Amino acid sequence: MARRKEHSHQEIRLMALDAVEQLLTQEEYTSLSLRRIASQVGYAPSTLINLFGSYNYLLLSVSARVLGRLLEQMQLVCGQTFTSGEQQLLALGKAYAEFAHNQPQAFRLVFALHLGPEEPLPESQQQLIAELIGLLEQQLGDLLPNLSSSKLALASRSFWSSIHGLTGLALDDKLFSQASWLQLLTFQVHLWWTAMQQEEGACS
Repeated sequence: MARRKEHSHQEIRLMALDAVEQLLTQEEYTSLSLRRIASQVGYAPSTLINLFGSYNYLLLSVSARVLGRLLEQMQLVCGQTFTSGEQQLLALGKAYAEFAHNQPQAFRLVFALHLGPEEPLPESQQQLIAELIGLLEQQLGDLLPNLSSSKLALASRSFWSSIHGLTGLALDDKLFSQASWLQLLTFQVHLWWTAMQQEEGACS
């Protein structure tokens, strides 16, 4: 193909990532293929394999970009001032859910992509996940200072799991409720925060 010499490797990588994200605004990631993405950027599939290592790693690079943007949204919330711990957690939950609703297929890719047995998760991806969980753990540590580090680790994952589960059900329209996802999220955060305050009280 004539275009092979027109771009650097980094430019081709960015073109491929942009192409995947553009396709994800219109369809599910499971309907994509290496050949389609290569066609979008004007290079052979083998070129993309040489640059990314595998088709899964190409998708994982997209996943990393999406996860990075999600982390930025959560960090913005953490920089704000709230009147209560419950309001702060609700804001974090809303930011998470709204991000998912604004780009549902890209969000699904982050958590649905499965690597092969000979495709280890890169350290950069592990770091992003650790930063997201660490962000929640830090916020909860400030709100619940009497909890031990081990309980904070459990609490951060418990909170994330509850918000992620509700968000996923809402995206799939499987809440089976007349209440909106925001009403359910608000109630869920209230119950979780109340329980955690009681847990912290027992630790003091």
